[in-house]
Amino acid sequence: MKITIWSDFVCPFCFIGESHLDKALEKFSHAQEVEIEYKSFLLMPDAKYVPGQDYAETFSSMKGVPIEQARTMLKQVTDMGKNSGVEINYDIAKLTSTYDTHRVFQYAKEQGKGNEFFNRFYAAHFTEGEILSDTETIVRLAEELGLDSTEVRRIITDNNENTDKVTNDISEARSVGVQGVPFFVIDDKYAVSGAQPVEVFNQVLDKVWEEEYTKK
Repeated sequence: MKITIWSDFVCPFCFIGESHLDKALEKFSHAQEVEIEYKSFLLMPDAKYVPGQDYAETFSSMKGVPIEQARTMLKQVTDMGKNSGVEINYDIAKLTSTYDTHRVFQYAKEQGKGNEFFNRFYAAHFTEGEILSDTETIVRLAEELGLDSTEVRRIITDNNENTDKVTNDISEARSVGVQGVPFFVIDDKYAVSGAQPVEVFNQVLDKVWEEEYTKK
């Protein structure tokens, strides 16, 4: 069974939804036969880190919503994360572009570390307050995963490197009807959109297994 996930590192519902999927897989008796593949998606392609602005201020400015409304929305997401077992700390998180990070992700994926890369950079953004558009930050975090720092730096420096792969992932997302992330596709047939509860993932996993893998 293959699960394809379109996601972005600064998407809180991706962080939460994939935590729910992980919990569902813990209960799924065929989890060892599940392959997960991540694909790039740019949730806020125009995002830019503004030093001195906190997350709510940047979000308010980008989305055109009142600052208090932005703070309320972020508090709700923080509480949702806590209930799902993930730590989202908007007091230190930095809203920024993830384009270079996605280009490096494509390299990590080629090295068999795409899933580790996504999980590490989720935590870096939401829990540790790292700036995911900063070259030195990307290099350091990639090194933690055993990736070659020289190659990572080269990819970031070359503005054309892996852009086609990121673009292809996004184009494929549009072709299968993705309008937001997270978006999960199982065996190129069954789709789950959003941060669905653990129970929903369990139901879908069981349904797909029964329909596709227990046929006589």
